[in-house]
Amino acid sequence: MVLIGINVVAFVVTALQARSAMDLSTSELYLRGGLIPVEVASGEYWRLLTSAFLHGSLIHIATNMISLYILGIPLERILGRGRFLLIYLLSLLGSSVSVMVFGAPVSLTIGASGAIYGLMGALLVTFKRLRYDLRQLLIILALNVYITFQFPGISWQGHLGGLVVGAIVGAAMVYPPQPSRRNWQWGTAIGVVVVLIGVLVVRDTQLGSWSCVYEVGNIGCLPVQ
Repeated sequence: MVLIGINVVAFVVTALQARSAMDLSTSELYLRGGLIPVEVASGEYWRLLTSAFLHGSLIHIATNMISLYILGIPLERILGRGRFLLIYLLSLLGSSVSVMVFGAPVSLTIGASGAIYGLMGALLVTFKRLRYDLRQLLIILALNVYITFQFPGISWQGHLGGLVVGAIVGAAMVYPPQPSRRNWQWGTAIGVVVVLIGVLVVRDTQLGSWSCVYEVGNIGCLPVQ
């Protein structure tokens, strides 16, 4: 509920700046907080985090927050708040790094769906470990994957990164035996962070420094020589 509250507050701010609830692309927070790979490579690393709390329209945030509530409630009850939050934040980071690697260098990505896919991945491995019925969850995952590739403007890169990281970290929280589970949890979490940072550093080096100018409906970026 706290995560939903943060997303809603960010949406209200961007909507007020854009003077619209359906097109927030003119908002200063939207432009300065969205994930633009070349801007991250130029030093604006906060975009890796802030982009996951921004949305482009009322429909966008409504669908994501409903998904966050539906998937988050059972996972938080099973794992507890601390481990749930860890999965969410690491999935968020994995989603952003995946966009950095596989997305267009000059593009803007926003939304909580990458982190939400991470919750989905964690729920899958948790349900499998606890021997719960996976059929409904698999149907939800299949439907979301279908939507991801059928509708333009949806970041499959972010969804993929979040799903993979969420499943890995979630597995480390439920599969190891109880006596060594804490070590596995922290070891996996630290390992994931180290790998993601390493990938990010390599990608930043490849992209180099850029200078971007923002106009209504357009982002213009040129490499800095």
